[in-house]
Amino acid sequence: MGIAEQMSKTARKIYSERVGTVVARGDAELGFQQVSELMPIPGIDFIGEIPAEVQQTVLFSAGITSNVSSLDASRDLIAYLASPKAAPTIQKAGLKPLLPPLPW
Repeated sequence: MGIAEQMSKTARKIYSERVGTVVARGDAELGFQQVSELMPIPGIDFIGEIPAEVQQTVLFSAGITSNVSSLDASRDLIAYLASPKAAPTIQKAGLKPLLPPLPW
């Protein structure tokens, strides 16, 4: 983004707690973290995502073990989580649902 030199004087990585908590407490004026990690923190204003060209996308996956006791229930849960019906809840949590076709 071309601001590394200016930011190097005050920027720091936070390892021991959520960045939003540090901002809410007033120990930082600005923080960057996954949207889903910022949304539940009281006392901060989420102002938006960083530009797409510097985003690091993290994908979540689901799998079923070969010795599952209820294959149908496992498939039903995964299908629900990947469905348009679950999308609003996923978005409310600060995540972006992907609705790919399932292999079954």
